[in-house]
Amino acid sequence: MSYDVAGSREFQRRLKLQALAGVHLRNFFSEYGKLIVTDAKKIAPKFEGNLRGSLTFRHLPNTAGIPTGIEVFSRSPYALYVHGFYDKKFNMKEPWSRTKPHYPPISALQKWSDAKGLNPYLVQQAIGRKGTPIIPFFKIAIKQNEAERKLLLSKTGIKIEAQWRAGRRGSFGTKI
Repeated sequence: MSYDVAGSREFQRRLKLQALAGVHLRNFFSEYGKLIVTDAKKIAPKFEGNLRGSLTFRHLPNTAGIPTGIEVFSRSPYALYVHGFYDKKFNMKEPWSRTKPHYPPISALQKWSDAKGLNPYLVQQAIGRKGTPIIPFFKIAIKQNEAERKLLLSKTGIKIEAQWRAGRRGSFGTKI
């Protein structure tokens, strides 16, 4: 008498795929994330270093043990005002796109304007007329590293294929 659990073959196939590709894909996403964050830190504007130091990435939750991607983000509360929304289109080089004119509180501008030797009230008025420049540092870094991403992905594919072939050679004559 034998019992077959519904979906057991699919489950077994996913386990093999995770063992085959999981580590290599995780390494690919880690290398690519480090590359993007490093380049974004070079592009991001610097005042105190808080913005550049807050740029990082994290792995997205796995699906059946297989890595699905990464998310690049900033822990700085004002990064969104410098970078702009991720789903919008902006100029990727100078002249930068600008935000809508708005009036930020003077307390938020005080430190920056003091360092530049400017009156914070006049800075607020200028932002109220022109807005602030948007520098999409993550988007620029992703665009600049397109060729590197393709190269990393092809290397990852070669590693997965080599591991698969090595596993195929060793599994002949064994029963599962």
